Amino acid sequence: MIVVGLDVGGANLKLADSRRQAASIPFPLWQQEEQLAAVVFRELQRFSPFDVIALTMTGELADCYQSKLEGISRIIDAVVQAAGDIPVWVWQTSGEFVPPEVAWEFPRLTAAANWHALASWVARCTLPDSTALLMDCGSTTTDIIPMSHGVPCPRGWTDFERLASGELIYTGGERTPLCAVVSRVSCAGVSVPVAAELFATMLDVYLLTDQIAERQDCSGTADGRTADKLHAARRLARMVCRDAGELDAGDWRLLAQQLAQAQQAKIREALHQVLDNMQAPPRQLIYSGSSAFVVSEVVASVPCLADLPAIRLRESLGEDIASAACAYALVQLAQERLS
Repeated sequence: MIVVGLDVGGANLKLADSRRQAASIPFPLWQQEEQLAAVVFRELQRFSPFDVIALTMTGELADCYQSKLEGISRIIDAVVQAAGDIPVWVWQTSGEFVPPEVAWEFPRLTAAANWHALASWVARCTLPDSTALLMDCGSTTTDIIPMSHGVPCPRGWTDFERLASGELIYTGGERTPLCAVVSRVSCAGVSVPVAAELFATMLDVYLLTDQIAERQDCSGTADGRTADKLHAARRLARMVCRDAGELDAGDWRLLAQQLAQAQQAKIREALHQVLDNMQAPPRQLIYSGSSAFVVSEVVASVPCLADLPAIRLRESLGEDIASAACAYALVQLAQERLS
């Protein structure tokens, strides 16, 4: 049987199948919720023919919904509508797939379960009888998930619990507003508060530090203009109420490096919280996500982790599948249950 994994996030749709095809599509759910079924239907055609859809989500938190319960129901309804006669299986943090009617009945287990699907799959790749950490950094959030003896063993299971435990950090490599990372910066030798406005995001920082390649699309940029260094410098300059031309490119790059270090410090603080909660130190690392370079740099600054063996999903799976790793994990988990 051919399985398509579908991860419905608040900002992106991610799909993968058992033929190693994958796609990540920008989709601002909070702006276009009524188009979800049509867009899912369109994207599924790229994977036809297939026999089963394996679904997970984080989009239920989007503010187009009155509650997470409403979000879960609406997302499942949209996917079932797009699927037509194709069965839909929904992953839950109980570690199993359930039909849509059961997913509606137990929303606590259905909400934001994509991290659990990824961790359940990659945990099988870790050293036997040992501990590991999965560090997944995407465009919006970072997950730090402890694993032991081939299974995930987090302290938190809901997003609220995971925020409290440090296992979920609401910061990522692209969509995070800079005013959520720092309150002050040093610009041209002057300490200054940053504007509490969505003028720029971490995408601009990593464009200027060469850790994200320039691209000609405008998805995810704060002003809807191109994701290149020229526009990134203009957006970054607005954070300190200046124009890009007032300083040279080297100054804006230095400011970007300062912001990158501030974000990494936030993740490092959460990482130490997770490490303190683990019963035994990790013996292996797994890096995942479109912004895995961020957590890789964090780990390099933590002596007890820096020399651990690591699996990098981007290298082992390829860029397309690694960017849709949660969807691909669903495929692998579903195939296990079909075999």
